Amino acid sequence: MNEHGSGTAGTVERKTFCGICEAACGVVVTVQGDEVLKIRGDVDHPNSKGFLCPKGAAFGAVRDDPDRVLQPLQRQPDGRFEPVSWDSALDDIGARLRDLIRRHGRESIGVHLGNPNGWNYGAFMWLLGMAAALKTRHLYTASSVDINNYWVVGELLYGHNLVTPFPDIAHTQFLIVLGANPVVTHGSMMTAGRVKEQMAAIVERGGRVVVIDPRRSETAAQFEWQPMRPDGDPWLLAGMLKTIVDEGLTDGDALARQTRGAEGLPALLAAVTGERVAAETGIAWADVQALARAFAQSPAAALYGRCGASLGPFSTLTNYLINVLNIATGNLDRRGGMVFGQPMLDTEGFTRLFKINGYDRWRTRVDGIPEVMGTSPLATLPREIRTPGKGQLRALLIASGNIATTSCASGEVGAALDELELLISLDPYITETSQHAHYILPPTLWLERDGMPVFSQMHASVPYAQWTPASVAARGDARDDWWIIDAICKRIGLVPSPSKAAQWLGKLGIRLSPATAVDLFMRLGPAGDWFGLKPGISRRKLFQQTSGVTLSAEPPVGVSRKRVHHPGGLIPLAQPLMASEMARLIARPSADDPAQAKLWPLRLISMRELRSQNSWLHNVPKLTTGDRRPHLRIHPDDARPLALHDGDDAAITSPWGEITVPVTISDEVMRGTVALPHNWGHGGGWRRAVAIGGGRYNDLTANTAAEIDVPSGNAVLNGLRVRVTRRSVALAAAS
Repeated sequence: MNEHGSGTAGTVERKTFCGICEAACGVVVTVQGDEVLKIRGDVDHPNSKGFLCPKGAAFGAVRDDPDRVLQPLQRQPDGRFEPVSWDSALDDIGARLRDLIRRHGRESIGVHLGNPNGWNYGAFMWLLGMAAALKTRHLYTASSVDINNYWVVGELLYGHNLVTPFPDIAHTQFLIVLGANPVVTHGSMMTAGRVKEQMAAIVERGGRVVVIDPRRSETAAQFEWQPMRPDGDPWLLAGMLKTIVDEGLTDGDALARQTRGAEGLPALLAAVTGERVAAETGIAWADVQALARAFAQSPAAALYGRCGASLGPFSTLTNYLINVLNIATGNLDRRGGMVFGQPMLDTEGFTRLFKINGYDRWRTRVDGIPEVMGTSPLATLPREIRTPGKGQLRALLIASGNIATTSCASGEVGAALDELELLISLDPYITETSQHAHYILPPTLWLERDGMPVFSQMHASVPYAQWTPASVAARGDARDDWWIIDAICKRIGLVPSPSKAAQWLGKLGIRLSPATAVDLFMRLGPAGDWFGLKPGISRRKLFQQTSGVTLSAEPPVGVSRKRVHHPGGLIPLAQPLMASEMARLIARPSADDPAQAKLWPLRLISMRELRSQNSWLHNVPKLTTGDRRPHLRIHPDDARPLALHDGDDAAITSPWGEITVPVTISDEVMRGTVALPHNWGHGGGWRRAVAIGGGRYNDLTANTAAEIDVPSGNAVLNGLRVRVTRRSVALAAAS
């Protein structure tokens, strides 16, 4: 282990990476015995170069939280949880799962991967492996909340879900940021160290950064802000693409070299008009055209969209249009444009080997929604639990997921969980989700286990490799997630793997650990050492260089023929599914529909806060000082007729629910739009999080098959039609 004394008696410093968000910043952890004294940024890290946000610096408080679950807990008939031994918990879980399999088959058991598993390679692999070994279609992930559209477009355009180009931010001259807030999120699907500084450098070298968002976010406030109506994303993109195609601004050489089917673009956009684009976006048509021309004529440009563009009812179409705009202007696989990653682990090869990648190979049992990488959307979960018949979901293992708050129609999800015959939660807290579980099993946290940031590697602006040992011993009786999953699988006669060879070896008592399996695959990959036959990386070598190893100074370019998994390495732009989605978009009632506007005059969008990461970290004192209730941002012109003032409580009502939140009046949101932080409103046993209170954003959302993104099953969480009422008025009306 690479460590050294810090100058204080009995302390050592150990390097790893932050396992909270996609930035995966390098950190230095100061440890004394089994205690974490301090976490700071690692200046030697290839990507983050010493940067660390308040969340990562405060994570030691999560490890030491008095509310943390440190022993297996079993729910009693009266709802209380009592500690039990690991053997007792695992033996009972195994017996109950075997009984369910005997009565209803393996397909009655489901698995859910929460967001933190993206930085927990062992849990990620073993959860996918468990679902594959069960041959169940009840595999759910956090991806269907905000990113399935990426995976669908990756498969359609590039032949693999995980081929997801990202901005070459260090060299671009014109960056359009659509519905993203990198200053706060630090770059989702774009692992760019010190991203705020890199964006500022674009302007310093004479370029432009244009942020398109209904809210003047922390990012928009520092660059060019173009306000746009919620759900205007596909209209803006279609209008820009139409301008570029109609005016002959496409890069013909790039289209001929990289694609097929470009001749169909005019027909795809034929029904798009400037009047409709202006009405749906709130942006003058002339301004849309000017933006399109500037983008097409820039020597190096990148159009980047993230959560705001991924949470609407047409999110797959939106992501498709983002990609086509970058491709059509010659900005794919181009220095300063959109580039392909160079991960330490060949994730595309790995998923292809085990047939994990794919799209629409089957449909969900109840709603008939296409699978995405073998997963079903979370929106279907309550109906899969409640609908009788073959394949009905009867048992569920949830790993680090708080779906009773973070999924669409979250209240319905929480109620449906009580109808399961067995619910197992791997979680460090008794949350509003795990409080429904029959067993809560305590996992280790990222400081307490070895780690590699496999998800972040796919989008790193400086390609690098990192694999680090645990920084500190696990507290209490916490165990690694993969160990827990493997122990459960042993008791039902499975190995958590899609490999038939692994199942056969398991019968002989041979079970590889995730570390061994990943190391073998990595060493045989492009960056591997081929077991000493060539210079390269291995787990052992990376353990000795815990700041990480730079694989190259910048992402590769000129590689599209290799990275596109379609015949000839050509991107098929003509997609019947996207033509169907465009027709559905055109046929949709206008944003100015009078009947809807009268009943639901405002549009609600979600927003991220610097000190919050989904429902994580809401029990940490340093991150929850002051009034941490989620406040509704509303424009003064919208607040005035409602007699709303700063600090007033207001009721937000949607067609699917109502919550009460305090109000902040601010012109940071455009007129007609209100913004609310998401994933608050806690229950369970994490006392500080519960005491903060606040309305639960996702209680206002829907999960029916008609209210999600049709191609991907993605939840619709942005652009919700709502009305806002001062709480005293709402109470009087109710009584």
